[in-house]
Order: sequence, then C-alpha cells, then structure tokens
Amino acid sequence: MKGYKAFNPGWKCRDFQYEIGKTYELPEGQELKICECGFHFCANPIDVFGYYKYEDALIAEVEALGNIQQEGTKFVTDKIKIVREFTRDELEKLIGNDPRNNTGIGNVGCFNSGSRNSGNTNSGNYNTGDSNSGKWNTGDSNSGDWNTGNYNSGSYNVGVCNIGWHNVGSDNTGSYNTGSHNNGWYNCGNYNNGDSNIRDNNTGYSNIGYFNTGNYNIGIFNTVEPTIYAFNKPTNIKLSELEDNYCHLFDRISNNTLIDGDIELIKSLPNFDAKIFLEITGIDLTEDE
Repeated sequence: MKGYKAFNPGWKCRDFQYEIGKTYELPEGQELKICECGFHFCANPIDVFGYYKYEDALIAEVEALGNIQQEGTKFVTDKIKIVREFTRDELEKLIGNDPRNNTGIGNVGCFNSGSRNSGNTNSGNYNTGDSNSGKWNTGDSNSGDWNTGNYNSGSYNVGVCNIGWHNVGSDNTGSYNTGSHNNGWYNCGNYNNGDSNIRDNNTGYSNIGYFNTGNYNIGIFNTVEPTIYAFNKPTNIKLSELEDNYCHLFDRISNNTLIDGDIELIKSLPNFDAKIFLEITGIDLTEDE
C-alpha cells in the first residue's frame, strides 16, 4: 500500500531515526498496534498535517509491505519502506495547490477546519496557535477554550498540560490553581493533593505550610488536624468540626440575615465572648448576655 509519512527535521519520528530508501520492520516479538507499536503513515498526503505542523514537517512517500491497521486517517504497518522525499512544490500540488487548505473562513494558517485561526490544524475558532480543538486559545494542542498555554484539556488556563479550569500554572488536575503539579482545587502552591493549600507538598486541604498530610495546618510535616482558638482562647475542637455545626450560621452572620434561634446558637460557640463578638461583627449581644 502506498502512503505518506511525516517526519521531524532530521528524519526522526518518535525518536526513531529513518533514512530515505531504507526498509524497516518490527523486531520479532513486538505486536503491531496502532498508536502504540508500528510504523505510522497516512493514505492521503494532507492528513499528515493533522499530526505535524505544515511548516516544519518533512514528507516522504512510503510503501507498507506488511500487515496494516487503520484508525481514522491513521494507518500503521509492521514493515515499511521510505521511498522518497517530496519537495514542497510537489506536496502543494498533491494537496490542491493551496498549502493552507482551510475549510473555514478568515484563517491565517494551514489546514484549519474552523474559522479565524492564526495558526495551523485547528478544528475550533479564533485560535492563535496550532492543533487546537477549542476556541480562543493562545497556544498549541488545547482541547478547551481561552487557554494561554499548551496541551490543556480544560478552559481559561494560563500554563501547560492542565486538566481543569482557570489554572495559572502547569500540570494541574483540578481547577483554580495558581501553582503547578496539583491534584485539587484552589491551591496556591505546588505538588499538592488536596484543595485550598498555600505552599507545597500538602496532602489535605486548607494547609498553610509544607508537607502536611492533615487539614487546616499552619506549619510543616503535620499528620493531624490541629484544634483551634475561639474568642482568643484554646478549644479542644477542630475547625472542620466547627464548620460542620456552624457553617450556615457563619454565612448568616456575614450577610446580617440572622433567623430565629441564631442568638442561642451564637452563644453556644466555644468560649463565646459578647464583647469580642460585638467588636468583630458589630452585632451587640452584650445586653442579652
């Protein structure tokens, strides 16, 4: 079967070195599997630019001499001959005399199936970059929208290789992270497996420090959640326990929307002090006290 194969400069593909005129075959014991093992090529010359940039790729005519598998526009064989190189002029004639070959409108680039892209091989719209399947991306290989960076599969990321939204960093699996290598949300540090951590290497949430495996820690190398102060005095309860019992009350205090029963609930807070409560919230419970 005749086909077309793209190469990086130097005639390399996936770090394997090829030469024009030579034949290559999978070693004995290796099983042919598309996208994993074998020599890949396309039946149509224009299809190779779904995987390589038009400006950088070297294109050769190839011949598949062994078993063949197909998935979409991609083919793979266990034995291939690199027949000859195509010049750029020959290639442009093959793909229709228009190296851009855009199917959308207003594109400044090549092989876009969307519109108003200023890069190449985009299937979305308004991208400045290459191989984006979303829209309004400034970068390459994004499958979401409004990314400034590369290889993001979410949206509004400023960084690379993020799986999530609104990350300012790289290699995050989650959203609203301003660091890198986080698995969680709202982290301001790096290498966190949890949410709302400030600093690095925390496994938990709401830690301010390093290498904590609990929650709400201010420090380093803590494995348990600390107890809290309330009204300037220590208690024997944890912040998560307090939130379980009083989080809705705290919201109503913040919004000044107290309901029946809230006064008694406020007075049940650990170490309740009416004067401190008045100083902080402006709500006067000193007479009730």
